Amino acid sequence: MNDFSANIESVFPKYIKGFDGLRAISIFFVVFAHLTPGDIFINSPYLEKNYKLFSGETGVMIFFTISGFLITSLLLKEKITFGKINLKFFFIRRFLRLLPPLLIFYVFVLFLMIFNYLPENYLALLVSFFYAYNFISFPHYVGEIAHTWSLGVEEQFYLLWPLFLNKVNKISKGIFISLLVIALCIIFKYAFSSNIIFNYKEYLIKNYFINRWFIPACLPIMFGSLTSFLLFKFNSKILIFLKSSNFYNIFWFLLFVFFYFIQVIFPNLNLIYIDISQSFSISILLIWIVFNQENIFVNILEFKPLAFLGKISYGIYVYQGVFLKTGPTGTLFFQKYPLNIILVLLISILSYYFVEKKVLKYKSKFVRS
Repeated sequence: MNDFSANIESVFPKYIKGFDGLRAISIFFVVFAHLTPGDIFINSPYLEKNYKLFSGETGVMIFFTISGFLITSLLLKEKITFGKINLKFFFIRRFLRLLPPLLIFYVFVLFLMIFNYLPENYLALLVSFFYAYNFISFPHYVGEIAHTWSLGVEEQFYLLWPLFLNKVNKISKGIFISLLVIALCIIFKYAFSSNIIFNYKEYLIKNYFINRWFIPACLPIMFGSLTSFLLFKFNSKILIFLKSSNFYNIFWFLLFVFFYFIQVIFPNLNLIYIDISQSFSISILLIWIVFNQENIFVNILEFKPLAFLGKISYGIYVYQGVFLKTGPTGTLFFQKYPLNIILVLLISILSYYFVEKKVLKYKSKFVRS
């Protein structure tokens, strides 16, 4: 009936060591980018050339790749075990995980708008609330909620991807669709960054953040999803390859290093190729981590303070918008450094322990057994 591997727990354990550490690194990139004056890059030729190594966009890319990998893996495990994905349970689990911090954030932003601390752009707030801020036009851009564009991309993925996976009975089909969407993202990026002229191109560029639209922004998510399909399809072969000798294992890790730092090796590389290469590199790293759970590098990622930052990284990402905006341009007293970063960490920790963990206890009611 299908060609899914039955040995799923050996491929995707319930907890994968190292992933929280990666999340911590990615949120550090985002926070660093939003704390750093833009002219620091202009005044440093090295930083200006290689900003994609540690930019906020790169932080989001890491988040996206991990998300695509994990969500596809969880959905495939459910599909293998029960023959079908319970969409109702999936969406409830996602909302229990994502919505509580967002509701706190939106109430705070609404309060600031009502009392004229922020521009009264209720349409922008409404669009953001319904996970569509990645399609917002420039006139409705509000710095404090600008970061919710990425949450919109993820939610759109959550809405569409389970519907597709419910129809898939062959991993080869999942691999093909993932590659097709990746190709569409690349074509879209190329069309808008090249000299190709078509109707409304100039209008769209002048009025929208087109790189944040679902296509092409889902590129790293789809790389993560593709990685999941490939691991389900070839897990035993990959394991044999990585464990056959230290040379092959080190070679795989060096592939990650090469593709992640490709812009250093080729300084004049087009941004499109850098986006592809870095998404691909994180996918390589995820595979390597899955099969090297006791490696010293993974243990470093599991360093308790680092892993803890990874656990609260979603809260940090949500709340930092109102305190850090998308750069150090905030005029409100709580948007001034270092108070802003202190408040972000404090509120994220309180949110994690007193809101998120309490709400997540209900997730078990919506897990099939």
